[in-house]
Amino acid sequence: MQSYTSPGRFVGGSRLILWCLGVVVAAGLVLTGFNYNRYEISVFADGKQTQLVIKGGTVADALDKANVVLGQKDIVEPSLKTQLTDKLSVKVTRMLRVTLTADGSTDDYWVLPGTVGQALKKLNVSLDSGDQVTPYSTKTLNPGDEIEVVRLSSRFVEESEKIPFRTERRDDHSVERGVTSIVRQGKEGLSQKTIKITLRNGKEISREVVGEKVVRQPVNKIVAVGTVSTKLVSRDDTIRFSKSLRVSATAYTHTGNNTASGIYPYKGAVAVDPRVIPMGTKLYIEGYGYGKALDVGSAIKGNKIDLFFETKAEAIRWGRRAVKIYILE
Repeated sequence: MQSYTSPGRFVGGSRLILWCLGVVVAAGLVLTGFNYNRYEISVFADGKQTQLVIKGGTVADALDKANVVLGQKDIVEPSLKTQLTDKLSVKVTRMLRVTLTADGSTDDYWVLPGTVGQALKKLNVSLDSGDQVTPYSTKTLNPGDEIEVVRLSSRFVEESEKIPFRTERRDDHSVERGVTSIVRQGKEGLSQKTIKITLRNGKEISREVVGEKVVRQPVNKIVAVGTVSTKLVSRDDTIRFSKSLRVSATAYTHTGNNTASGIYPYKGAVAVDPRVIPMGTKLYIEGYGYGKALDVGSAIKGNKIDLFFETKAEAIRWGRRAVKIYILE
């Protein structure tokens, strides 16, 4: 007997095959839709890397899923609005807020992480060799750091200064004690100094003499000083004295009052200025003779004396004279 396949059974089998194929295709579509727009993203922030899988969106969505909170001035690369793609790397750079004091002002700035020196360079703060930076330039910055730039500079000036002269006293054995004369006038010298002035932020903080030269030597003053201490005042009378003076001498007579020393005046009583001639000093007055400082007077000041005479006529005859007196030893 010959066998054969029924047409009806063949048709039913074909339908089964088609149904199976449909199921396979549908499953593939479901699986494809499940994986559609799902990307692997790498987020670099705060010194660590976070790997995440996200279904579409933007960089902002990726950071939100990675729990990265952005600061006011933080930099995100690529930008927050960038659409995500598979294997995308997102980098977050934390900006640092620091305070900078330089060139007379203090301000706050946002700077990139790095060293103090790098921040100053980014802020266009130039440094000279003498400038001081606190903290030091190679220090790594931290949020809230305070940076100070101190400008240290120097300049040089020339200053002239007088050199005082000295006075030389030379004995003159031909002149009486107390008599002096100028042999040579003194003259000041002149020196020139080089001064280094150090400035801190433009204000002077120190001066230092770094060079000096004498432009003109001083000339000393020479004074001749008398040494003669004896004088022949008469044929048989020689006095010894410690000093001689030129004075203006007036005359007075009896007033009925005692002298300032308490004694009644007599020939030889002399009124003096005690600041020049101490009371009680023994004197020899040219043209008058021996005397003693026993009195004072309101008009007797400085190199002035008043000589006592017994009579008014004698006092009038004397009048006022310039005389030399000797302070006796």
